[in-house]
Amino acid sequence: MSRLYDTIVIGAGWSGIVAARDLSKAGHSVLILEARDRIGGRARTYTDGMHVPVDLGCSFVHGYKEGNPARDIAKEFGVKTNVCQLTERQVWRSSKPEPPSVEHKLVANLGAARSSAQALAQSASPPPSPLTPLSEALFSQQSPLFADIQDKELAVSFARSLEVPLGVVLEKASLRWDGWENNFAGSDAAPEGGFQRFLEKIVDESKKDGVEVRLGEAVKKVEKSQEGVKILTAKDGEYTAKTVICTIPLGVLKTNAKTLFEPPLPTRRLETIAGTHVGVLEKLVLAYPSAWWPDAAKASPYIHLPSETRQSEAKDAKSVFRQNTFILASFAAPVLPQQHPTVLFYISETPALALEKFSAEEVATAGHEFLVERFAVGSAPKPTGHVLTNWRTDPLALGATTTPSIVGEGRSPLDFVELGKPLWGGSLGFAGEHTDANHRGSVAGAVVSGAREAERVAKYLNKLKET
Repeated sequence: MSRLYDTIVIGAGWSGIVAARDLSKAGHSVLILEARDRIGGRARTYTDGMHVPVDLGCSFVHGYKEGNPARDIAKEFGVKTNVCQLTERQVWRSSKPEPPSVEHKLVANLGAARSSAQALAQSASPPPSPLTPLSEALFSQQSPLFADIQDKELAVSFARSLEVPLGVVLEKASLRWDGWENNFAGSDAAPEGGFQRFLEKIVDESKKDGVEVRLGEAVKKVEKSQEGVKILTAKDGEYTAKTVICTIPLGVLKTNAKTLFEPPLPTRRLETIAGTHVGVLEKLVLAYPSAWWPDAAKASPYIHLPSETRQSEAKDAKSVFRQNTFILASFAAPVLPQQHPTVLFYISETPALALEKFSAEEVATAGHEFLVERFAVGSAPKPTGHVLTNWRTDPLALGATTTPSIVGEGRSPLDFVELGKPLWGGSLGFAGEHTDANHRGSVAGAVVSGAREAERVAKYLNKLKET
């Protein structure tokens, strides 16, 4: 007879680990089943060929000084975090940076345009149609984006940098719901050693409280049973519990939600899963023997704008870099205490999709050659290490994180609330960044949702004891 756990948590990412920790501290028996051979989920820290560990998934605790609960968890487990310092931002479209006056104007105008769009979303009567994209407000002739800027294409290209944090092109993002979230923002911080090590410390301590973790256990069926819930895995494992918390990423749920659960999920839940959008954001990291790029000791980020007209199909990988907007972070600048000669491209949806047909080696070579060309240095040392993420095609992620609500009838931030509602009378719960309306797409969303479900499940289990 297999053991009957109080709770089985599916997934050893942020939300699952937080939920397991809280439940075990409350005296409940918990088993975590993780499909990967490591913990962390979309928190992945990379070290091969790097000067220091580099996070390829979640990278920062946003709103560190503004209430993000990850800060308290870091303090609890003795994880040192460093608050990011502001450094000089540069905008490049050719072989020399735009003048500081132009950079300041682009930043100010984009901020004003976004504020104007959000004011329109909140106060317009009638409100914007759910089919109206954010791009329509940002790029309208009256938009503050173009105030005192003669080169409108320059302003549009700079605005495309928003597609990195949004995870979606501006033509898909919903104007009606832009800025709806009340999320943690302001200061950013990064854990020393990376997020994966941070989570490993939590898991190690949680094991002392009785949490069991089984890696390489991909769940293939979640069944409602007389005891509560039965879990079947691809390795023919069978586990039973009174409750289950599912933290499977939304991208994966989009592919298996119809067949994973028995009885099947309600139609409304399935429709919400299908209609909520998973974003595209990839990272290319290049580590060098020395920092050769201009102003390396003081500048980051470098916003690279297109120098070529975008083609329907790029002839080579370097053309993709020339034809799109990229944010390039430089770790040689004093953003964090330990500087090192490494750069990181944030690759938004359009260029990420265009680069998928090239190998990681080809993309890394193209990224390096693009920087040498853009910075007009003549020659530069080749990277000593590189890595390119593939979150969109990773079968255990199938995307980066959820995006804000996209255009479409019936879509709204309430979709995230729906995704987090328990089913089966409370024995089946859901957590993860995609289940938190205010903090979706962030570490905070995962942490908040994990704590939320742990509290709810603890009450449910206590009620079972009373009956």
